[in-house]
Amino acid sequence: MITIEITNLDELVKEHRGPLTAMLGKIVADVEGEVEKIIIEEIRNEFERRGVRANLCSISGIHLRRIMTS
Repeated sequence: MITIEITNLDELVKEHRGPLTAMLGKIVADVEGEVEKIIIEEIRNEFERRGVRANLCSISGIHLRRIMTS
């Protein structure tokens, strides 16, 4: 299992969905959920391009301890 914590949520939403969505996202949308959709879409596209078959799952409600950052 691989767990990745995305730390630049606002930047990713702005880049992929536009500045208006990023601004409104702070008020009305689930920014973390939106970034999750973006990342899953990119991983799925890359896996498909490389011929990798995988199940991508979204899990909520886990408390993580930071061990190492990049």
